[in-house]
Amino acid sequence: MQISTSSYSTHWRRPLSVLCLCAAMIGCRTVGTEVAGDGTDTVTNTVTSPVTSEEANPAPERPANLALSVNSHRVRAPDNIVIETTPADAGYTNVWERLAANLTLYQNYSHPMIEEERLTYRGNQLYFDQIGTQAAPFLYWIAGEVESRDLPLELVLLPIVESAFDPTAASGEYAVGLWQFMEATARSFGLERDWWYDGRRDPVASTRAALDYLQALYVQFDEDWLLALAAYNTGEGNVRRAIRRNAREGKPVDFWNLALAGETRRHVPRLLALSSIVADPASYEVELPPIANEPYFEAVSLEHQLDLSVAAQLAGLELDALKALNPGFLQWSTPPDGSYALLLPNQSVSRFTDELGRLPASGRVTWNQYEIKPGDTLSSIARGLGTSVDVLRQVNGIRGSTIIAGRSLMLPRAPGSSLTVADFSSMPSVSNTANTVSTNVPARYTVKRGDSFWSIARRHDLRSADIVAWNGLSLDAILQPGQVLLLRAPTYLADADTGDSPGVVHYRIRPGDSLNRISKQFGITVADIASWNQIDPGALIYPGEILTLQIAVTRDIN
Repeated sequence: MQISTSSYSTHWRRPLSVLCLCAAMIGCRTVGTEVAGDGTDTVTNTVTSPVTSEEANPAPERPANLALSVNSHRVRAPDNIVIETTPADAGYTNVWERLAANLTLYQNYSHPMIEEERLTYRGNQLYFDQIGTQAAPFLYWIAGEVESRDLPLELVLLPIVESAFDPTAASGEYAVGLWQFMEATARSFGLERDWWYDGRRDPVASTRAALDYLQALYVQFDEDWLLALAAYNTGEGNVRRAIRRNAREGKPVDFWNLALAGETRRHVPRLLALSSIVADPASYEVELPPIANEPYFEAVSLEHQLDLSVAAQLAGLELDALKALNPGFLQWSTPPDGSYALLLPNQSVSRFTDELGRLPASGRVTWNQYEIKPGDTLSSIARGLGTSVDVLRQVNGIRGSTIIAGRSLMLPRAPGSSLTVADFSSMPSVSNTANTVSTNVPARYTVKRGDSFWSIARRHDLRSADIVAWNGLSLDAILQPGQVLLLRAPTYLADADTGDSPGVVHYRIRPGDSLNRISKQFGITVADIASWNQIDPGALIYPGEILTLQIAVTRDIN
């Protein structure tokens, strides 16, 4: 077996087709503006399903040359924030300091909307502690990737806004990963997804794809980073329509003057607010947890399938720690087709490569053999063995669905497992997916100091996005010690369900809902809803989000 620990880009599997901008949106999408039937313009702040039509977001050809020239040697920012002119990676022991000294969009930090966002972060040390924990493995590498393209270092902080630096985060609109890629956009930028692997969850592959997309948007919007960031959030079609409308009306066409959806109008200021806090955290009464300005992980290329538990043993790591660095792998092993890269902490690479070199081929993955019986189908076999039809096709080279009684199918089995095909055949059918929840997960969990959605999800083999949804929270919510979280999905009654506590209802917001409408529907007050969900009584609410209501469900939900 040949092993390589050279640069990630040499070994990472990316399609060779030309990348193009995709109509599907990325992250949490909002519809910004619509043209009414009478030709007048209307504006809505309602979050809807992702824009996917080519009419809404026509897909232009990807610019042939995305090389950008971004001046990274500013000397002074507003509010007495001094920007160093030293090379970006020189002389820093802390990645936060490296970022602070080389930010480039500071001329935008003084807008009133940014100040509003800064106030929400002021003094919120628990939030920055949580972000520091989740960003620690990846921040140095992402900073280097952004610098290598000569892009603004503010982009390094975008995963805070998108996912709170949780690579397993998933939105209600099915955006996934650090950078919240929608599936169609992910495919356009070379991110693979199948039963074994999801490139949107891969911190390295998704970062490169996201930066490709942002660079393309920057070129498309005349080298205006605020418009590029807005388009990243809401889709380039929505931004172009807003620009055309302002131009027709003789209004400015910069980001601050466009009639975009409310979520997008907060998204860009939030990133700039975080950037200004990173530049001067003491002024906002927070301390950024130190993250060493040195590589945390290295990518090791694997030329053959390898069970992840075996990989963890070879590297001297806990399996959870290995999975946390490699969340793109959805099953118990790396995919069986071709080579993949495995991320390992730097200190574990030497041991892993030595041990892997001594590992016999039979120790990587072992196989069971199943003899096909009359009446068997791929789907019935897959159900009985707790796998999927796709896996059976992949590992046995089957193109269609035809199988012949008397022949054998090969089934991968983790090394050291005592289970046989006979054992599997006697088991009840199970659904073997990436989101299977262990039966020993408690119904509730009491938050401890230092906990985050990410750490709780990893501990119980759950997804952060599911915990957030079940508890009616957001990914950037701050967890408090003693807070109780639901770790199992509630059972819904229509659009509401009774919670685990008597009188508690979790209500999924529908299109057209408002706090006032919901309050009348359940006979409660807007003030109570706002208090129970820690939101402003005048806040906008979006379809798909969940509100916690302290009532008993005694009527149908109309």
